[in-house]
Amino acid sequence: MKLNTIALMAVSVIFGLALSLGQVAAQDESSEESISSQEAQKILRETPMNVPELIEKVKRGVVIVQPLPVASIAAVEAGIIGSGFIIDKQGHIITNHHVAGQASVADVILWDGTHMRASLVATAPYYEVALLKLDNPDAEKLFPVTLGDSDLVKPGDLALAMGSPGSGEGFNIDRSDPYEYFGLRATATMRVVSGRDTDLSWPVYWNYRGRGMSLKYGLYLPYIFRTQVPINGGNSGGPLFNRQGEVIALNTWGGGAHPVSQQTNFGVPINCAKNFVVEVLEHGRHDIPWLGIHCIFPVNVNNPEAYVEFVETQRPDGLWVFEVAAESPAEQAGLQKGDQILMVNEMPPPRPEDFRLEVLEGDIGQEYVMGIRRGKQEFMVHLYTVPKPTYVTDFSV
Repeated sequence: MKLNTIALMAVSVIFGLALSLGQVAAQDESSEESISSQEAQKILRETPMNVPELIEKVKRGVVIVQPLPVASIAAVEAGIIGSGFIIDKQGHIITNHHVAGQASVADVILWDGTHMRASLVATAPYYEVALLKLDNPDAEKLFPVTLGDSDLVKPGDLALAMGSPGSGEGFNIDRSDPYEYFGLRATATMRVVSGRDTDLSWPVYWNYRGRGMSLKYGLYLPYIFRTQVPINGGNSGGPLFNRQGEVIALNTWGGGAHPVSQQTNFGVPINCAKNFVVEVLEHGRHDIPWLGIHCIFPVNVNNPEAYVEFVETQRPDGLWVFEVAAESPAEQAGLQKGDQILMVNEMPPPRPEDFRLEVLEGDIGQEYVMGIRRGKQEFMVHLYTVPKPTYVTDFSV
């Protein structure tokens, strides 16, 4: 009774507010809108959310993803089961690289239990994103989700995680049908986004846990979401929705079964996935701007312990050239190991991590005018970004 009364009161308040706004608009016909977008967002934030309705709205766009490295039921039982989400009626699906980026095909289970085969279109380990496409999509069964803008997400925003959770370490569970018992079809968990990391703590920790994302890949992410939303095994690659039902991130790693660990789960921003997917679908490839300058750490730093030691005890202040990649714009401009970068485009040199983001978020062919100090000499160089060659695996900007 109390809940019904509260719900009726909420409806009355919202109806009364709408009526009042309508009266104000009628009195002032010169006003083009009765409420600003900022005020509308405030009202939206303060209005109670109907979570079951939100789940009903988005659940049919969430799928289970089972990579199929070999045609064997043993491989299905032993392999990873993750999640994904449909983004268009053509059957394109986004998931994590560590879920399906290393297998050419996958079995996808839709919201109604239908199995469909999907092929790998492209994968981006540096974003932890993979793009799949259903081989024979049935458009009537596909319900694409809406992709949001992760740049607008703030700490404290509510977030809803959906996927196919399960655990290979459960007890007294019949595993004869791994889809039914490991991939539990669909669940939902909800709490808040607790932070936006822009440093290297996440890729370092991810690499430490042995999940396959090395430092050179983790550094491509402009930021990463920390969330308090519980993430279970099998949620990887699934969508993290905002309160409007828009995808703001991919659920990528859950802190584990311990309650404290579950306060620090991670999600890859959807904008990274969108940039990658749009480039692949429109141009057939995704190019990464590249200068060939190792300015965060030298190439011999290739594990978390070495990185922490270098940054804390060896890396000098400012922006320095630790290595120059062969056949790169930096080499063609004459840069050498040991050069100090004094200026970038008439501005003081940014932090190495900030310079990395500036380059990666820029366009191919973008110019960088740098002031260089080499010993007692100071001079200017002009560099232009080019697409990073696929054979370049060591991180560089």
